[in-house]
Amino acid sequence: MTQSVQGLTRRQFLRITASAGVLLAGGFGLANGLPGPRTESAQETRLLLGSVANLTIISDDPQRARIAISAAFDRMAALEDVFSRHRANSQLSQLNASGHLNNAHPALLDVLARALDYSQLTGGAFDVTIEPVHRLYREHAHTGTLPSEEAVHAARQLVDYRQVRIDGSSIRLGKQGMALTLDGIAKGYIVDQGVATLAEHGFGNALVELGGDLHTLGDTGQRPWQVAIRQPDAARQSRRLVAQVNGALATSGDYLNTFTADRRLHHILDPHSGISPRELASASVLAPTTADADALSTALLVMGHAGLTLIQRLPGIEALVIGKDGSIQQTRGFQLV
Repeated sequence: MTQSVQGLTRRQFLRITASAGVLLAGGFGLANGLPGPRTESAQETRLLLGSVANLTIISDDPQRARIAISAAFDRMAALEDVFSRHRANSQLSQLNASGHLNNAHPALLDVLARALDYSQLTGGAFDVTIEPVHRLYREHAHTGTLPSEEAVHAARQLVDYRQVRIDGSSIRLGKQGMALTLDGIAKGYIVDQGVATLAEHGFGNALVELGGDLHTLGDTGQRPWQVAIRQPDAARQSRRLVAQVNGALATSGDYLNTFTADRRLHHILDPHSGISPRELASASVLAPTTADADALSTALLVMGHAGLTLIQRLPGIEALVIGKDGSIQQTRGFQLV
């Protein structure tokens, strides 16, 4: 097995991996799926979009696998200049700063179109225009305070996915002060691009994981990919559920980027209320693409148990939700080992 961590101290690496929605075993999202004795794995770890990315290929040609992994990382890293809200010169940052963007990157147009479709499908439970409210909470978090109800209400007036206009390669935001965050879908899209690159290089057994969102190809050489999902129970302990994954998996949870110690307010905010949903502790979604799983897991956490009714209507989509009380509910096709 080969592995490298570029640009990370051990402390940074441990801090970031500890916050991932999918528990990492051996450096990637495996619970019990290590390659058998007749196969080898080539693996590399880097930092992308403020999260740890892990790429693994099961192959008997590790040198060719490492070349493919490098190509996949190059493709994934290039998309930071499109989607990152932390880079002032990214296309997303330019759009947020001016309210319009001409000659948008095809990836941005693709992801934003998908995001708007999911906004409509979920009745606004998934809404990338939530960024003004997110920004308000982040700014107060620096001082250890929470924004007032009045401030949250004012920021919510800028939240409306129907005000986003796509015209050819141009994007325009309908209200002054509107801004987008693609954190709930772009990460999954980047994972899908990494998977596509590995497949293009001829590898059929691989795993790409970024910040807890992952996509598998084939199997581990001996058995299906098995992934451990954090299970926060009512006492806020951390246990593991092991899921069998053939495709994409994303998890959204109340244990990531919290604004209050009791996890009452966290990075998943209900666009309709401006506060975090109170029913679920986490939502995991299996889907054909990681972008789909990413968006739907975010929406499902907002919608609560009622969102499973929507999931059951979507072909090829399965889900598992964990309530704040530790209860577990899943669709029929979500397989636990």
